[in-house]
Amino acid sequence: MRPGDLDSSRLVREAHKAQAARPTGVVGRETTGVTRAVRSALPVIHNLRLDNVTWAAIAAAMSEQGLSQSDGSPLTASRLTAIVSQVERQLRRPEGSAAARRRRADVAQFGSRVPASSTHPSIVAMQSPGLPDAPTEEVLRRAALAELHSMLRKE
Repeated sequence: MRPGDLDSSRLVREAHKAQAARPTGVVGRETTGVTRAVRSALPVIHNLRLDNVTWAAIAAAMSEQGLSQSDGSPLTASRLTAIVSQVERQLRRPEGSAAARRRRADVAQFGSRVPASSTHPSIVAMQSPGLPDAPTEEVLRRAALAELHSMLRKE
């Protein structure tokens, strides 16, 4: 095999193997377990905050249950708020990414794998009689190229 060539079936097999070996959590590495605990207790933390319980009191209660910072010191209010913000951001991120992806016309939607051979115009016409023609991949590429040429054209 030449450098730069990939065995696609081996790539798929090894990618699935690597994915199965990864931890099931949202983050790749957790040193103390505080993030995992905050993620699972987030609704309870929000309810405590609605009951006007301070961040310091929540952090102290979590420390009483054995959670600590990476250096072994008790969890502080500022560290707890940072972790809560991080977890909330992680929970929001997939929603934003999916919405941005849905807005793009040049990207296939999740779960809509289309074999390359099925994008041929004759096959598309056979599969969707009576429906308005959707732009094919080639049409989208040509439109993008035309737009690029118009931007680069000297006037």
